[in-house]
Amino acid sequence: MTLDSDQLLLLAGQGNREAMGEVYRRHKPQVVSFFRHMRATGDLAEDLAQEVFMRIWNSAHRYKPSGKHASFIFTVAANVWKDHRRRLKVRADAPESNTRAQTLPDGASARAEFRQDLDHALDALPEHERMAFILSEIQGLSYREIARIMRCRVGTVGSRKTRAIKQLRRLLVDHAPDGYRKEVENDEMSARQTSPGVS
Repeated sequence: MTLDSDQLLLLAGQGNREAMGEVYRRHKPQVVSFFRHMRATGDLAEDLAQEVFMRIWNSAHRYKPSGKHASFIFTVAANVWKDHRRRLKVRADAPESNTRAQTLPDGASARAEFRQDLDHALDALPEHERMAFILSEIQGLSYREIARIMRCRVGTVGSRKTRAIKQLRRLLVDHAPDGYRKEVENDEMSARQTSPGVS
């Protein structure tokens, strides 16, 4: 029978390296993805992920089975990112992309360009809004889990994500497919119609 991640973390806490290796194999892609979306460039995402799993290995003995292994892992990841930012004391640079240099079919090229625009839009968000958006929309965590990771109230997570979505939609509307632009325009029209004192 395959062990779940909770069980693997408990075994890792008892010093089982094989269990820790399986935790690493299962969750490294998610952690690397988190750092890349937080704007870690080049090999930095991989290096930070390695630091995350070293910290997990060193602290696994404190893990309590709760079915919330994702919260545990991303709490460590968020702390590693904060420590990295504290060391640098500068905003992470946006990653370079060779997407435009590739020869792609028209549809694929448009999607690749839109994804590049999304990356730049994410980079323009305040960091706490970006993290709330990534943990919710990309990593699929609940508001309650994110609140624990970010050490804030559940309602704060919701408001940060809402602000992030509004900003992303505004930044992306000029490059989005026609249907997406129409949806944003309709939302903005509805907002104007329901806002008092706005003509």
